[in-house]
Amino acid sequence: MIFDAATAEASLFEKSYDACVIGSGPAGITLARRLAAQGRRVALMEAGGLELTPESQEIYEGEITGLDYYPLDVARLRYFGGTSNHWGGWCHPLDAWDFTPHAWAPRSGWPIAKSDLDPYQAEADAILDLPPPPGWDDLEIPEAGRADFRHVLFRFSPPTRFAEKFRAEIEASPLIDLVLNANLVDLRLSDDLGGVSEAVFSTYPPEPRRFSVRATVYCLCAGGLENPRLLLNFTSQEPAGIGNGNDLVGRFFCEHPHFVLGDLVLEEHHKHKEFYAPTDAFMRDRQVVNFGMRLEPDEVPPQIPFLRAARRSVVCINDFTEDLGAKIFGRELQCDKGGLGVWYERLMADDPLTGVVRIAAEQHLNPDSRVLLGQGTDAFGMRRIELDWRVLPADFETMKVAIAAFGSFVAAAGIGRVKVRDWILAEEPVLPGIAEDEVGGFHHMCTTRMSADPAQGVVDADCRVHGLSNLYIGGSSVFATTGHPNPTYTIVQLALRLGDHLGTVLPKG
Repeated sequence: MIFDAATAEASLFEKSYDACVIGSGPAGITLARRLAAQGRRVALMEAGGLELTPESQEIYEGEITGLDYYPLDVARLRYFGGTSNHWGGWCHPLDAWDFTPHAWAPRSGWPIAKSDLDPYQAEADAILDLPPPPGWDDLEIPEAGRADFRHVLFRFSPPTRFAEKFRAEIEASPLIDLVLNANLVDLRLSDDLGGVSEAVFSTYPPEPRRFSVRATVYCLCAGGLENPRLLLNFTSQEPAGIGNGNDLVGRFFCEHPHFVLGDLVLEEHHKHKEFYAPTDAFMRDRQVVNFGMRLEPDEVPPQIPFLRAARRSVVCINDFTEDLGAKIFGRELQCDKGGLGVWYERLMADDPLTGVVRIAAEQHLNPDSRVLLGQGTDAFGMRRIELDWRVLPADFETMKVAIAAFGSFVAAAGIGRVKVRDWILAEEPVLPGIAEDEVGGFHHMCTTRMSADPAQGVVDADCRVHGLSNLYIGGSSVFATTGHPNPTYTIVQLALRLGDHLGTVLPKG
């Protein structure tokens, strides 16, 4: 069922749930549905409403103190469905390589293997409305005589908007209570500080309603930036923040740096993007982390309607006729867009033989790349986020190795020639900013990373916060490393796995 925290009857908050899931993005909705399918009662708590509102979205405002990055209230969405509402639909699982430790990449490796997530592929495919897999793995595509790169076969969701797809199911469910406009403002711990006893929420000012939810387990699924911000804010019982005994909450922030590394001249026309990644042997030999190379042909400008082009050719002869035409038609004619000459050129144009090569790279784990608390406060008196995103010299080395080898690869394969951009060749490269390039993918990862050792991460292999008996975290903040694929597919797999684990932890009946 669906409730608004501001108007719901008080009796709603007197219930006791099996699980309190905080956040209704892909992780939270997937987890809540999984638990309900097991017969568990779930409180699914969403800080926003059914639609985007300024009062909710402004909570995500924060400060950028590291590398140039998008405004933090643009990179995330704070309402039902979360950032699935602006997701682009790119899907690919992490590689087996990504879960394995590598000596040249400190802290690399996960406490689980790819095989622990593989059983959830079919369900993740169905949730994300993916086309059937091609029937073979990326690694099995033959590239005779070329051992450095392999094709990557991304699949694309429509993309699935979780709120649209699952709203009716959640509304009809007797086991899921979706509570909107419920902002988490504290997690209260038991007297021995060993677990969470209640989650405290508030509705929006000017007349906030404060209430608590009690459950057997609590699952924080608020996103890769908000998960650490919330934990760091909860200092009433743990001065450093909940789960932060080793000063690791918010550290190791990773994006997938998305930068054009080279300009491309193609041997023949390419209508679509192509995706490549290094082989395991290449990464081992060159001692680099994972990355994806995106061959992006330039697009032909869209054709303009013939009548519009003809009108421009007739009316845009000189300033007088242009002004007269504007008065007749009641609007500007956009003479700078061209007339019949441009229309004919576009009609006859073939696909261009130019393009760019873009990287989507894994980062080395850097404890100084992190989410912090700024000095400003939000409407609930909680400190706002400060993002200090950093890259290491080893990350620039990965980019340099990647573009040099990929340039050789596309030449040897007869695809084309690559001219490497000057900035990446500099002795001390400086990354382009958001005014010049794509920069990142809104992928916020590793800020409550998974590790078997509490000295190396925030959650264990089951996504449980180290040292707490009943607090779990869902979403990309638990990624131990990032690989190169977009994170949503892995987020859904992890949420399904967490749901199954909680099914074994929660009392029966």
